Amino acid sequence: MQNREICADIPKVSIIIPVFNGSNYLREAIDSALAQTYSNVEVLVVNDGSDDGGKTEKIALSYGDRIRYFKKENGGVASALNTGIRNMDGEYFSWLSHDDVYYPHKIEREVEAVLQCGDPARIVQCEYDFYEESSKTYTPTDFYKYYTIEQLTNSVFTVLQLQIHACGALISKKHFERVGLFDESRRYTQDVEMWFRLLNGQKSIWVSEKLYMVRVHSESDSKHYYNAWNQENVLLYLEIMQKMSNQELASIYGTAETALCRIIGLIRSRDGLEEAGILEKRLYECYRRSDHQEDIDCFKGYLRGLSGGQDKKIIIFGAGQYGLRLLYELRQRQIAVDCFIDNDPGKSGKIIGGIICRAVEDLTDRKEEVLIVIAQRVCTEAIRQMQVSGFPHIITRQELDGVLIQYAPQQ
Repeated sequence: MQNREICADIPKVSIIIPVFNGSNYLREAIDSALAQTYSNVEVLVVNDGSDDGGKTEKIALSYGDRIRYFKKENGGVASALNTGIRNMDGEYFSWLSHDDVYYPHKIEREVEAVLQCGDPARIVQCEYDFYEESSKTYTPTDFYKYYTIEQLTNSVFTVLQLQIHACGALISKKHFERVGLFDESRRYTQDVEMWFRLLNGQKSIWVSEKLYMVRVHSESDSKHYYNAWNQENVLLYLEIMQKMSNQELASIYGTAETALCRIIGLIRSRDGLEEAGILEKRLYECYRRSDHQEDIDCFKGYLRGLSGGQDKKIIIFGAGQYGLRLLYELRQRQIAVDCFIDNDPGKSGKIIGGIICRAVEDLTDRKEEVLIVIAQRVCTEAIRQMQVSGFPHIITRQELDGVLIQYAPQQ
């Protein structure tokens, strides 16, 4: 915005920060919200019943009337967000997790995008950075490099891709009148379930600029409640897929098989074998009616191209959820994976997903024979490790994925 002064034709944006025991990071989050270059913002901090001896409240109260502060009994993130929405004065909603950080132009860029598109109700999404606190490294998303803008803005593509993040969206308050508020019965998936309701059948806007930082750290809820978080995600994604017809999936991915394969891999990686089996029956029925062998042959040719025109053994670096998802998708495209490698010594020698996991050092004499696919959310350090170790053929899951989904799977 050229005019930084608050005026009637600049819509107000409400930045809502839900927080529970957030004294470690809350100040940095609030400061980033107050430092926005866009002038017409309000910052609402909702304390969801923190029990940290008043540390979180003390930080919030220190800002005085620069923010609006609400305190409630603990009810989960969804209930805190709903408290903020019910009390917001802005025309637009923007969520900021208490442990993440907005870059200064976040709100300005997104308001510019929605006003320029001519549809003030259009939802805005953007790129972001993952910050790995332990290694102090940044991994940018760069989705715009790997997917077309048409894909990124088409209905629930970014929801099914697990690309949309809580803090990235700018949402007109009118959408909550259309679809309702956050589902307070969901402790871990309230964001994904809401994005599905908001974006299903809608066109959005994509800002190809990193506008905020997602902090990856040991205190996040998903690490403390890993099993419950996994189970709730499994059930939600099964529910989402059951609500969508094959025709709807094909309109987003090109084929229903591609979408089904993607979500089955996700569910299986989170130990939802029974739920994955339900969707696999649907996938195999699609296979029975389709022939995508030409796609498989083209994808195999692409992999050869990554290795100087030669067939290399495929090695997945990362035997966690991202690696397991990739393993399933490659198998469904008739691509054999030789093994996993992982820096976790506890995984070395174990059979994971039906193949062995080895230590990185085990490949020292095979560097020219393999194509390494790094399957980690935060991959900057892994890329550096492979390059320093002298592996000539490396690609990240993020880079590979944009090509992978262009080629439908085949049983």
